[in-house]
Amino acid sequence: MSQPHPSTLFGLLTISKLPVQNWKNGGGTTREILCHPPQAGYESFDWRLSLAHVQTSGDFSRFPGIERHILLIEGEHMQLIHNEQRHALHPLQPYVFAGEDKVSCFLAQGPTQDLNLMVRRGRAQGRLQAWAGRDTPVQLEAGTHFLYAPRGGYTCQAGTASWALTAEQALIGSTSVSVSLQLTADHAAAPLVYAYIAPTE
Repeated sequence: MSQPHPSTLFGLLTISKLPVQNWKNGGGTTREILCHPPQAGYESFDWRLSLAHVQTSGDFSRFPGIERHILLIEGEHMQLIHNEQRHALHPLQPYVFAGEDKVSCFLAQGPTQDLNLMVRRGRAQGRLQAWAGRDTPVQLEAGTHFLYAPRGGYTCQAGTASWALTAEQALIGSTSVSVSLQLTADHAAAPLVYAYIAPTE
């Protein structure tokens, strides 16, 4: 059986067009990017990917049974206080913690924007990665994929299919087999953020 053409597996999404939602604890706002099952609530999702705008220091919402991944996209620095231990979160460096843990943030250098992946233990697994100026292929495993260029400046190509990412655009899709995706950056400092999600086997 022939595999679907990559152009049918992926599509472009403009993040700024997504609706803004309040955090679970009301302490900030977020844009939900992907969620499974679709339209699932905070207590019933298997996994959820979102982009948060953090304006002030404060506590994170708690999500028992959830593994949380966070990656700073905009802003110079975020100080996390995780179970009373301090951790400096720098741009494009992912950090993982348990959703039931006590976590708060301190914004010493102003507002930030961060990507959040939440996966329910026993149902899903995932990871966040980031690159700057990547000009080499990436091998995508079977699963759901999200590649986001916050400042644009990337072209993604799989076979004869090609997508140009402008500012605040993402390439999203799901594959049942491994797919090679060629990444081409317009300049050496162009950031590209990647999220991968798959069911727990």
